[in-house]
Amino acid sequence: MDGVVADWMKGAAEIVGYEMSDPQAYYPPEDWEKVRQNQRMFRHLPKMLRADEMVALARKFRDDCGWQLLFLTAIPHYNDIHWAFWDKIWWCQEYYPDIPVHFGPYSGDKWKHCVAGDILIDDRPSNIEEWNNAGGRGIEVKFGDAGYAHALEEVAQVLYIEQLKIRKY
Repeated sequence: MDGVVADWMKGAAEIVGYEMSDPQAYYPPEDWEKVRQNQRMFRHLPKMLRADEMVALARKFRDDCGWQLLFLTAIPHYNDIHWAFWDKIWWCQEYYPDIPVHFGPYSGDKWKHCVAGDILIDDRPSNIEEWNNAGGRGIEVKFGDAGYAHALEEVAQVLYIEQLKIRKY
């Protein structure tokens, strides 16, 4: 959910006072401490600018193709933002109440939820690679407007193929 529908980078930048230029980089310990001290940050993250478009496409997999739709998210690596579970669920209920939330629980555990053919839309390249290796289809949301647009296009292409399969039979 973070980096796909919830703008974690923007939320963290508001706390530490600057934006990271590399979304895969980690904040230095003193800045992570500032983030960690804001235990309710996940509840108040802004939506990604085109999140509603992404969710509309994902809902079509559910509504047109009969697929299960859910958010597969993760808690921080050290589980040091104790409200993360609760607040991520609250966030999703506010913006997308028809979509359940599941937890890895950690980012590196997401692949364990993969069933062959499942699609994961994620901003972390390692999650995409592990998902693909587990037999799923990973679609990476790369940082920036162009990266998000590319992910939307890829999701739309996969949806079109799945819709064609249904119409064929």
